[in-house]
Amino acid sequence: MNSGSEAYERILKAIVTSELKPGDTVAEIQLAERFGFGRTPVREAIMRLENEGFIVSSERKKRVYILFAQDIENIFSIKQAIECMVSRKAAVFSEEDDKRELASVIEEMKKIDTGKGSLDDASIQNWLALDARFHSVLFKMARNHRAENIVDNLNLQFRRIKVGTMVLEGRIEKAIQEHSAIGYAILSGDGEEASRLMFEHMENVKCMIIKLMDAFYYVS
Repeated sequence: MNSGSEAYERILKAIVTSELKPGDTVAEIQLAERFGFGRTPVREAIMRLENEGFIVSSERKKRVYILFAQDIENIFSIKQAIECMVSRKAAVFSEEDDKRELASVIEEMKKIDTGKGSLDDASIQNWLALDARFHSVLFKMARNHRAENIVDNLNLQFRRIKVGTMVLEGRIEKAIQEHSAIGYAILSGDGEEASRLMFEHMENVKCMIIKLMDAFYYVS
């Protein structure tokens, strides 16, 4: 990995984890000193992050982009279009090895103990990893990795607040139920039902994120 890519990955991580907070000013010199890179790779990283929407220019300054509720609406309208399509195709094109992998992910999800009140960090990280694996399997089943790349970028746009949805009561338990229903529809070959359930799941996640933004982090 070259220095420009390393600078990009480090600054992106800082944005996604809110080490660099929404609205923070970003400048080449300060970021170079903070993260130990030269100004040229930092400049390249900032340009790339600006093209991807993580950094914006405002009043002659560059700042970390602030997400608003309308941004989440727009992001999820794209995610719903793509992931509902992927769910339909996964039910049609899936092969036996993929089906076994999907069934395995569902079973692992169902093993997460959601009955102990607030989940510990290890359980939350386990859930997030299984969630990512579930969706990755669907893209593989649908044979559409370009769509996966697009969705990965969209997910990064709101990952800094996505983990916060886990603190909302019962969300992981509900998400496991939703993923299981989607998965079983795909395994049974019912693409239309899988698409419908995926749309509902995405709608629920979107509403939870907007609720969290309104309550804690952002002004919508």
